[in-house]
Amino acid sequence: MDDLAHDHIRAFIARTRVAEMKSRGWRVLGPGEEGSLLMEGPMPTGRAAVLEEPIGGLFGDLIARAMARADARDRTATRRAA
Repeated sequence: MDDLAHDHIRAFIARTRVAEMKSRGWRVLGPGEEGSLLMEGPMPTGRAAVLEEPIGGLFGDLIARAMARADARDRTATRRAA
């Protein structure tokens, strides 16, 4: 139960919505805060991609921009040396 399941999400669900969430494939893990239960259910569509790419793909964009700036500096330095 302590294992991190990448295709599931845990949340505190109001007791009034427990039956609805169980019908959607969620299961009760234990008591929650006042008026809620801790439940685990399937990851909403589209959220799994966030786990695959750090910061939703932003990391790759930052690297690409940094490489482009480095290439531009190299070209500028080469022109000045010539």
